[in-house]
Amino acid sequence: MKQSRIFSVAVASAAVIGSVVAVSGTANAYIDPFVATWVDSADELGVETADGYPVDGWFQGIAEPAGTTTFTVNGVELTGNTQILNVASEAGTDLTTLVSEAEFISSGSASFQIPMFLNPAAGDEGFTTLRPASFGDTDLTGTGEWISSEAFGTLPAETAAPLSAYQAEIAAIDALDATADAEIIAYGFLTPVGTTSTVQAVAFGAETTYFTPEARGTLIPTTITLSALRTTGITIEATGYFPGETVSVAFVPEGAQGASPIDGLVFTADANGAIAGQVVVPADVAPDAGTYSLSLVGDTSVILLASDVIVTADAAAAPVPTAPTAPVAVPVRASASFTG
Repeated sequence: MKQSRIFSVAVASAAVIGSVVAVSGTANAYIDPFVATWVDSADELGVETADGYPVDGWFQGIAEPAGTTTFTVNGVELTGNTQILNVASEAGTDLTTLVSEAEFISSGSASFQIPMFLNPAAGDEGFTTLRPASFGDTDLTGTGEWISSEAFGTLPAETAAPLSAYQAEIAAIDALDATADAEIIAYGFLTPVGTTSTVQAVAFGAETTYFTPEARGTLIPTTITLSALRTTGITIEATGYFPGETVSVAFVPEGAQGASPIDGLVFTADANGAIAGQVVVPADVAPDAGTYSLSLVGDTSVILLASDVIVTADAAAAPVPTAPTAPVAVPVRASASFTG
């Protein structure tokens, strides 16, 4: 898995350590681009074996008959029966909070999955998998109905019930056995037999993962005058956004803790998730010379690219040369002489 990266400078081909700001107005509040990782090839997936899950990371779960997994610019495309999970270790008592703060960006017949032990000491007898009662992210909330693959306390297997009911069962089990300590051991998604889906991103707990190609971009120039910033602007190119999503632009002074997108300045990612164009910054957004942070954020993906831009004052105009001033005539007194 690869950590998210910021812009590179096209002229120098080097990473820029810039001030990155949070951009408001994005659709997915719980996706965190600052700690995001990318999984964009099958080579980055571990494999579940008969001995159990890998030690950590995303992996291909055992599914029979096995479907297919293909990584594209749209995300990871699954043909069922296919299961992809990420190893986790989260307290079962936090189940409702973790689900209500999760994000699952997908299309088609993808079902979110939460494998867990109600009582780890009970071994396989304490194992079950929770999933929303419907596909996609419509029930990925603290109030939606869920289904358990095995009996969950007093709740029968494969019976839809509000997540609050499952949380209550965890509390009841813990009350009877203080050592039960229900534990979430993984999270991820499943596409059943005979169906297809595409998954673009998952956020759960403190982790955010994208399944699209890793985001990257360039900008030219990185040093620009105030007048050029307001007229010709900065040329940007970037890839790794969700195809078809809009990408907002923010331009704020170095060290700013938050930003709002520049009104009317948005790009739309093409079918390959790429954007390109000019960022022209109005005078009221950057009134003075200084160091600024230019940020591009996907309005659906929340994928963030940012870099510092140095804005310089325009050179002072040279004085216009003027012709030398003619000396003032001074009258000279002289004696007049007449001839005759």
